[in-house]
Amino acid sequence: MKHRPLSVALGLLVPLFLAVPSEAAEATGTITGRVTNAATGNSLGKARVAVKGTDLVGFSDDFGEYRLIDVPAGSATLEVFYTDLDPLAVTVVVPAGETVRRDVGLTSRSRYGNAPGSVVQLDRFTVSSDKETDARSLAVNEQRFASNIKNVMATDELGDVLGSNVGEFLKFIPGMTAEYSEVEIVGVSVRGIGGSMTAFTTDGGGVVSANASPARSFNMNTLALNTISRIEVTKVPTPANPADSLAGAVNLVTKNAFERGQARFNYGVTVMANSENLTLRKTPHTLGDHPTRKVHLGWEFDWTLPVNRDFGIVVTGMQSNKYNEQHLSTTLFNAGGTGTGATFARPYLQQYTLQDGPRSQSRSNAGLKADWRATAHGVLSFNAQLNRYVTYIGTQSWAFNAGTVAAPTPATGVPFRFSEREVIGATGRGAVTLSGGGQTFLGGTDQAGLRFRHDDGQWRVEAAASASSSDRSRPNPGHFAGLTATLNGPVRVALRDIVLDRPWTIEAFDASDRPVDAYEIRNYTLTTATQAPYDNVSDLRSANVNVRRRFSFLPFPTAVQVGAARSVLKIDSRVQTVSWTYAGPDGNTATPDSAAPYQMQSYRNQDSHYGFRNVPWISANRAFDRLDLFTQTAGNLVASEQSRITGSEFIRETVDAGYVQAEARLWHNRLNVVTGARVERTMDAGQGPLVDLAAVWLRNPNGTFARNAAGQRIRKPEAGAAGSMQELLLVRQERAFRAERSYDGVYPSLHLNFEATENLLVRAAWARTYGRPDLPDVIPNAQFAENDLSEQDHTNPAIVKGTITVRNTALRPWTADNFDLSAEYYTQGGGILSAGVFRKDIRNFFGTAVRLADATLLEELGLDPGYVGWNVSSKFNSGDARISGGEFNLRQSLRALGRWGSAFTVFANATTLRLQGSRQADFTSFIPRTGNWGASFNWRRVNFVARWNYRGLDRRTAMPAVGTNAYQYFGARTTLDLNGSYQLGRGLSLVASASNVFNVPQMLLRYGDETPAYARQNRTSEFGIALALGVKGSF
Repeated sequence: MKHRPLSVALGLLVPLFLAVPSEAAEATGTITGRVTNAATGNSLGKARVAVKGTDLVGFSDDFGEYRLIDVPAGSATLEVFYTDLDPLAVTVVVPAGETVRRDVGLTSRSRYGNAPGSVVQLDRFTVSSDKETDARSLAVNEQRFASNIKNVMATDELGDVLGSNVGEFLKFIPGMTAEYSEVEIVGVSVRGIGGSMTAFTTDGGGVVSANASPARSFNMNTLALNTISRIEVTKVPTPANPADSLAGAVNLVTKNAFERGQARFNYGVTVMANSENLTLRKTPHTLGDHPTRKVHLGWEFDWTLPVNRDFGIVVTGMQSNKYNEQHLSTTLFNAGGTGTGATFARPYLQQYTLQDGPRSQSRSNAGLKADWRATAHGVLSFNAQLNRYVTYIGTQSWAFNAGTVAAPTPATGVPFRFSEREVIGATGRGAVTLSGGGQTFLGGTDQAGLRFRHDDGQWRVEAAASASSSDRSRPNPGHFAGLTATLNGPVRVALRDIVLDRPWTIEAFDASDRPVDAYEIRNYTLTTATQAPYDNVSDLRSANVNVRRRFSFLPFPTAVQVGAARSVLKIDSRVQTVSWTYAGPDGNTATPDSAAPYQMQSYRNQDSHYGFRNVPWISANRAFDRLDLFTQTAGNLVASEQSRITGSEFIRETVDAGYVQAEARLWHNRLNVVTGARVERTMDAGQGPLVDLAAVWLRNPNGTFARNAAGQRIRKPEAGAAGSMQELLLVRQERAFRAERSYDGVYPSLHLNFEATENLLVRAAWARTYGRPDLPDVIPNAQFAENDLSEQDHTNPAIVKGTITVRNTALRPWTADNFDLSAEYYTQGGGILSAGVFRKDIRNFFGTAVRLADATLLEELGLDPGYVGWNVSSKFNSGDARISGGEFNLRQSLRALGRWGSAFTVFANATTLRLQGSRQADFTSFIPRTGNWGASFNWRRVNFVARWNYRGLDRRTAMPAVGTNAYQYFGARTTLDLNGSYQLGRGLSLVASASNVFNVPQMLLRYGDETPAYARQNRTSEFGIALALGVKGSF
């Protein structure tokens, strides 16, 4: 069945507009006003305003404005509530048929020490600490009154985040785990499901990020934290939310001018450094092979300007420059080889690799948010962000390979043998490789959005449009991406005194078993160089409209909301690999040439960690300066062009959605019910490479191969020789395979929120969601390999005609039924204690299979019916799995313990997951246990925050070569981040931060059921401690 979401939604508007409730017999009026914090003057959004003795309840908007209609004429008592402020009851006389205004200021005796109604004067050292309390209260209040299960955290709650990386903050939210690229967080996973099925929005509008290749995962590098007020993580969506959030959805809410009561300019200037390079002098860097500064200056600001009661702007900006070390030590064990005697239960250390890769990154951001109350009931908001980043990495690698063959060459040489503590390689079977390289990444994301909201108490209309564009490239100016030199051979490699991190004794010998000095650059021959440029652009345009109407003709309050949305995503990706062969001064690639001219000159006598120093690293920049001494062979040119054609891909994805949502508040507002359904339709149009390996052969008029007298196929003259550029251009065509596909679904949901007591909220929810196939699975790509058959064989249905390897653009998305049950207790001190359980039943996984093509399969794949009888290798939907688990969350001030307790706030959360079903291997980043805990201390001048993050054992891809049930894992790790400040005066503070203060290494493991303990560690990575020191102020 084909659903038309936009038509469905628009059709639902008609009865909604025509519905006319029966009017109440008694005369009514309207109450409006603004709710503020009496101490700070800040407007309070989402403050609950109820008319005592009735079911009338409303909430204030971001301006703090509320509006209650159909209030019985006469005297009415308003009960106003906001988290961590004292509830207030005020009396209002409501004239029949008229509107009365009543502004409300809330305060807190325990926080401010003043009686209600008195003038509040904050202590000069209270302002800074109160900022975190207000931020926490805002987040808890938003979560408390949400209509579905979500976690909300304000960005001011946990202190400063080094580098303003959004991912460094998200990892502390329950159920979320960080995805790392070495030291940097580049993505997040929600409840064990990877980032490709997590939706990201900013102020509800779509946002996109470009990656190194087409992918749905959101790259955290493209956004900055300083523009964001709070982050909302939705675990179970309502019909009003997109259903393509099988893992969850993250909404970044930007700052607005009315969160603060008056104009304020906040600024910060920070010096950032790494614990391994605490010097103001320039020191050597691998990329460029020249000295650079490792201590950098950064700054940030946000300017809030409420121009008047109805208009305000926020301007933000930041610049961050961060340097870190990258020390990697890799041990590769082998359970096979030829004649080695190795087994799964007794593998040997085949290769040890040392990597040294200093990394520098610069990030900048500028943002603008404007809010204007254009009418009495309408607000127009505009936001725009510009984000840019540049990353420089100069990775050096030194690999010692003992080989995979036990027999020596010559046969009189030393044979292979090994034990747990040493490996003696066979003569002539080893290798020592020096690699130098560099990567320069450029990227950014720009976003703009316009949103209008009308709410007169009966009708609420919201319309929004947004545009987001992102780019990422790797131009690598002035240097190769990779440069390789090998120790003059053949060689024998011995690895002795093996411990978990490395072999402490490494030796190399020539064919005569004489020692070879691996530290001497003149013993190496330069061989090849590579470049790996790419240029990827992603563009997203989205718009939506939502219409909600409140009804009062039933015995309980109800509302119906409908809406429609459209988004268009375009991704244009171009990736290539280019290779050169070193010819040297004589121009002859057959003669070996020394790597000595390209040894690092600045980055020498450096500590490369793990006991290595003064490694003879080679410079990708110095080699690039002598590009004239490199040549591209015919094979190099063909491989380069083939990679360019293969890496040229494009997709346009259009998503239409429509929904209907009904709400009801029962039992005097104690039970809130939200239900409905959403229809979404996805339409993909993609372009990718087309490969026809049989295009080199001449054919007869009937389509069979033309043959010579010997019965051999005749090659086309224009095809050139095998492996030639002429053959390549005939066989492979850029973006010539095109496909258009669509799929749709109905996604219902039900949410029950029950107020068991005044502060205890019980939530139950069910929703059906889906997760689209990742882009590498659906961008068209096809290769046709026709078998060499006679004309008679072609007519024989029992003979397979050939093989088609094709991406299945008709893959249907994963679908999930999500069940959540939670209890949330909101304390008097503005805290929250919650616990819950959840389950996801997931269907329509993907599995690779080879099927014999019939007409139905070919139609599904969009292939010509003439391919009946061919084998088709592709991915197909199959299998299911279940994720179940529980979450715990605590955020609480210890104010109730008295004067000293009021200085402390504690937090803790934990998530546990269990995976069941036939497709467990599809989860390539599944972490059963995660948790966070910490505390903040605020007392007059001093503010201190400690945050621990526990990331449990992370199972990655299957490793069948390692053993039975073998996988690759990231080891469990607990890290501690600290930050503190000392208030020098009312508007100035000294601030300091440290990330991963104990420099806990990142561990990569590989093991199966039989793998012994000595062979489980694959890689250890250390990056130094990130440090920052600076000043922050405001006026």
